[in-house]
Amino acid sequence: MKKLLLASAVAALSLNTVQAAPTLYGKLNISLDQVSNDGFSEDKVTEVNSNASRLGVKGEEKITDTLSAVYLAEWEVSGDGDDETLKQRNRYAGLKFANVGTLKAGRFDTYFKTAAGSDQDIFNDTRLDITNILVGEDRLSNVVGFESDPSLLGGLGFNILFQQGEGSTDDAGEARDGFGDSISTSVTYESDIGLALALAGNFDVRSKWAALEGDSYYTDAIRLTGSYDFSNAGAEGLVIGGLFQQAEPSEEIAGFDDLEEQAFGLTLAYSIPSTPWTVKGEYVTAETSANDEDVSFDRYGVGVDYKLNKQTKLYGVLAQTKADEDFGFDEDKETVFGLGIDLKF
Repeated sequence: MKKLLLASAVAALSLNTVQAAPTLYGKLNISLDQVSNDGFSEDKVTEVNSNASRLGVKGEEKITDTLSAVYLAEWEVSGDGDDETLKQRNRYAGLKFANVGTLKAGRFDTYFKTAAGSDQDIFNDTRLDITNILVGEDRLSNVVGFESDPSLLGGLGFNILFQQGEGSTDDAGEARDGFGDSISTSVTYESDIGLALALAGNFDVRSKWAALEGDSYYTDAIRLTGSYDFSNAGAEGLVIGGLFQQAEPSEEIAGFDDLEEQAFGLTLAYSIPSTPWTVKGEYVTAETSANDEDVSFDRYGVGVDYKLNKQTKLYGVLAQTKADEDFGFDEDKETVFGLGIDLKF
């Protein structure tokens, strides 16, 4: 009897250990890129790029039938060896309430950023990532967020994030030391007919402005995204995505009157049925206005993926980004041709 009880205890302990085991995951995305007029200069360079390669650990610990503890910690790694430092990406700990949502705290992407998914940022984690053109692609520290479970309301999801300033100052020099000094929120909807929509807002979030040489300012912004999978309409594998956003600084910035960015993007991806091939196309434009002047970035890009298996794909991209002459660059066009491998594990 004692042996039976001991065997049962060992089996139960082993089962609990398996259930509680964290998941180690990662991605290596390495590309060889030929860039003409790099940074809108006269330079022509050939680069091996790591493209946000990463390593992470995540897990879920069941507490009760309706409550679990969740955690994630992720680092960017230098797949090309240029940087030996592990850079912080998303990391958080929280509680997941079954069929309700997840409350978490730490450092992670804003809900404004995640409103643009793979159907809008189809060249994500390459030199053609939309973060190089658009305001609002931010990951924030010192945040508390809640994400509702879309199943709670038939595909409708609500997400909100509060960032604490912790003694920092805003662009006007005022202290930011309260709860929710910056807020990012979104409402999302996914249907079973292939339609997905998101409306997101950033309020007093420090964001990088590509048109202002990458300088960051506290910003208010609205983003609307959508996509439609035509599989239910008889066009299997065809997905069209779109994005519109508008951004302006939360406070007046010295030297810039009526600063504003308006951006629009349209994407198309076609996974050819019964083949490993996917072809892609993208057009993105961002116009920034200030001091009664308008300047813009316009990007046209095409790409092709070849899936070797569920974890590995080969890809090629060709894109050109045009900048207004008013930016004062040496050249008004930058062209990128790249070949890469994306390996997930």
